[in-house]
Amino acid sequence: MSNQQADKRTASQRIDDMERGLMALYQTADNMARDLMTIKEAIKLLGNKLDSVVKATQRGEALNDETIAKIMVENNIEELKEKVTNLVGQGVLVATEEVTAQSFVVGRELGDDGSVANPRMQFVVSALNPDVRDKFPGAKVGQILTLQEGKWKFEVLEAYNIVTPQAPQAAAPEAAAAQESEPTQAES
Repeated sequence: MSNQQADKRTASQRIDDMERGLMALYQTADNMARDLMTIKEAIKLLGNKLDSVVKATQRGEALNDETIAKIMVENNIEELKEKVTNLVGQGVLVATEEVTAQSFVVGRELGDDGSVANPRMQFVVSALNPDVRDKFPGAKVGQILTLQEGKWKFEVLEAYNIVTPQAPQAAAPEAAAAQESEPTQAES
């Protein structure tokens, strides 16, 4: 009974206090999730670096920053290629020759002198800044686009249309009908 006498807050005050407590818990959990993502990225980077050291050693190359950085870029390129290959295999991406405003594009950044500044970039065109985005529709695979005069160019290496997966409900009646028409093992 002494607890009830000591706590003379109204129900709305107690709810306010609970909300503040929950918000603090939510913020703490959000910070922890962010920290975990940072740790995950750091471990991934260290794994890439270690893999690069092993590859350089196996190839008999000098273990210096330049060699390790070059191999790390090669590893990143392979990882990006695998992601695209998986999306193509899943039917999410379908190759095309012409870029649209909704295309997924793979290319490389070139300097004004034609040297490769970034060997692989991949993105959805619609996610770009409007100044840059508007230069992509109509571009063909193999074409070099001047995105910012005097700053950088982009060579389109691959272009894909993004296929929206069909809802499973549409496939369910067809699958049920096919299953009904097939004899089961017990029937055959």
